[in-house]
Amino acid sequence: MNRLSRLFLLTGFPVIALSFSSCSSTSDSGSIATITKVNPYHLQPGQRIITDDRMIAFEQVHHYHGAITAEDFVNKFGHYFSIFWKTKDKGSDVTVKLEYTQANTGATIHVKEVAVANPKSRNTTKIEVIGEEYAKNGPVTSWNASIISGGQAIAEFPSFLWK
Repeated sequence: MNRLSRLFLLTGFPVIALSFSSCSSTSDSGSIATITKVNPYHLQPGQRIITDDRMIAFEQVHHYHGAITAEDFVNKFGHYFSIFWKTKDKGSDVTVKLEYTQANTGATIHVKEVAVANPKSRNTTKIEVIGEEYAKNGPVTSWNASIISGGQAIAEFPSFLWK
């Protein structure tokens, strides 16, 4: 390697790298809220997971809590979404919104919203698509979780198949 190449690597390359890195931005830097994770769980009829791991077995069984009759058990089938999110502005009320499509309704977008008054800095919101809605419209095929404040989306977390 000649002297000119070494000089460029020692002085020019770090300057160029710093200039490019100062132009980049992250979506998390200035936002009021962020959705850190969405855990979708699909409780399907006839599919029981047999495992020695008690945590996996509990995840399936705890959704049946409160079901006594066969009809109660059938009404528990469907999708359960746990949305984990953080906010910097703890005083303002927000709405957690889940938009989703289902197999039997094609491209029709369904919406479920949960109002959260006085959120903490770390929050979990649970939304269910179960019962008659699941039996009639089929499984959820794609979804988009968002946090709404003042009528404007301040954070989003789409599934891979969301358009």
